[in-house]
Amino acid sequence: MIDSWMKQSPSGKTVIFKIEGDRKSGFVYSAKMDGRDIKEIKGFREELRREGVEVMFANYVAGK
Repeated sequence: MIDSWMKQSPSGKTVIFKIEGDRKSGFVYSAKMDGRDIKEIKGFREELRREGVEVMFANYVAGK
């Protein structure tokens, strides 16, 4: 499964989120802002919804 979507950050920058993988091999979640990788998280067995992915990366950027 592959899912990707864009959102506008509070600072007005475009963030691209992506979900790849399946339950058997694990999921990969990634985010890019202005063409730069924010973070890629691999090996998740749990499938997150879009909102969960957005919260996970928002917490990462905020240092939580």
